Amino acid sequence: MILTKPPVKHWKLIENIIFAGAFAYIMYNLLSSYWQGAYGSVNGKGYIGSVLNPISNREYCESALAVMVILNASFVLWEIIALIVQLFKQQKSDGHGFNKYKHIFKQVAVNYKPTFLALLVLELLPKLFFIRMFWIWMPHIQKIGLFTINLKWYSWIYAYLCWEFATWVFHFTSHRVRILWCLHSPHHAPTELNMTVNWVHFFAESYYSTIVHLVISTLLGIQPVMFVTIMSISSVWGVFTHISERTLKNGHLGILKYLLITPAHHRVHHAKNPLYMDTNFATTVPLWDWLFGTLQPLKDEVKVDFGITREPDVTNFGDLYFGEFVLLYHDIKNAGSIKNKLLYIVMPPGWTPACTTQTAAALRRDFLKANPGLDTTSRNRLFAAVRSGSKAYGPKVKAGLT
Repeated sequence: MILTKPPVKHWKLIENIIFAGAFAYIMYNLLSSYWQGAYGSVNGKGYIGSVLNPISNREYCESALAVMVILNASFVLWEIIALIVQLFKQQKSDGHGFNKYKHIFKQVAVNYKPTFLALLVLELLPKLFFIRMFWIWMPHIQKIGLFTINLKWYSWIYAYLCWEFATWVFHFTSHRVRILWCLHSPHHAPTELNMTVNWVHFFAESYYSTIVHLVISTLLGIQPVMFVTIMSISSVWGVFTHISERTLKNGHLGILKYLLITPAHHRVHHAKNPLYMDTNFATTVPLWDWLFGTLQPLKDEVKVDFGITREPDVTNFGDLYFGEFVLLYHDIKNAGSIKNKLLYIVMPPGWTPACTTQTAAALRRDFLKANPGLDTTSRNRLFAAVRSGSKAYGPKVKAGLT
């Protein structure tokens, strides 16, 4: 269902012109910066310098981050260029004249219009950026800190797990609270997953994300330098997990799937299948998803269907970016009481006063009841074994005679 109406006549044409300009501008910057990094490597600068210089200073984490950034930039460009080349090959035999280029533009728009326009909004809209908000709010929030950990190696492991816990809380609530889902839903609306989908975020979502991460990290004693470093690592890995199936067919990454959130995990997270909805909230490590029962592996029996449960027009940026807000506004407007108006804001998407069977949790629960074999996970097996063991070795109570 498309929720937003074009504000002016020929708005679709205007939006397509803006997208074409944004696509040309962003691609030019991506290609030019990539060329400068590659060409500079000839003289020991550029990409090579960004990797080797930190090593000489024993800043190995920074060097590893540089490698991931280079790989991510390479994958982003590869995905875009490969799609365009593939479309031209298909149309070489199937299309002719203007219709050929029209079809190519339409397919590129389906894949990249939401992401490029979202990036343009984030670049042009005056706002407080994530890092800047951190430094503004940090002195005030730091006052609530109960303690501060040191910078030993084991403290970094603790700090990273705390960061991931904060990420889980932020991400979980963004799916389970209606008003927060309105902020987060543009990221899930694209029907094709590729690395540029990481650009699609409602600008105000960073405010909520920063508050959650900063408060939890401060309460758990994490120092600001750790916060910034860990955030950089998590962000770089998060971009990679959006890699498309065209670029990386099997996203499991072998044995790493037991240790890290892989592209396969994140493809599940972006799916609208009942089995997959509201799962895999972590960014890097699956610990908290496993503990809280939201870790869902990719199942061969259930092919991923990307997007959200309503059918937005992904080539209509207004619908993709503001559609959930419009839907929430109508629900609040039509609610009979103040209580229901407030509940629409804080209850999960799909909730109504008369029906709770259309929330993601309810749809997933009903699906698993109909398909119990798909509910088998390592966590479920472990908990079942513990329960079985406690019954086997628990105290025996003999029935009394009456």
